[in-house]
Amino acid sequence: MWRLYMAALAFGTVAVIVGVGALIVLVTTHDSRRVVPLVFIVFGAFLVSFLVVHWGSKQKDRECAAGYTTSGMGYPNLEQVDPATGLIVRAAGEPLLTRQEQRARVQAFKATLVDS
Repeated sequence: MWRLYMAALAFGTVAVIVGVGALIVLVTTHDSRRVVPLVFIVFGAFLVSFLVVHWGSKQKDRECAAGYTTSGMGYPNLEQVDPATGLIVRAAGEPLLTRQEQRARVQAFKATLVDS
């Protein structure tokens, strides 16, 4: 989920930059046949990105209120939960995990399920 959030944020930033560029071209060349549809497409992309970022922010707030996070990028004071399995991979207060450490803990948990 956090990757989607960051991708939407980056996509929205690119959409704004392209939109500003398109508006500059429109103002300087007055060629609206090509630029106006591009402006609408960029506006739509920015709107979708904004909604995804807003949704991600609400999801983060819900997770923090519940006392956990699915993000590996911060929040060392909260338990880190694997979003796919629901497994607590890091206890609150424990140092942040790398992706490899998180995968190893999830794989170890899955291995115990297979063995039992």
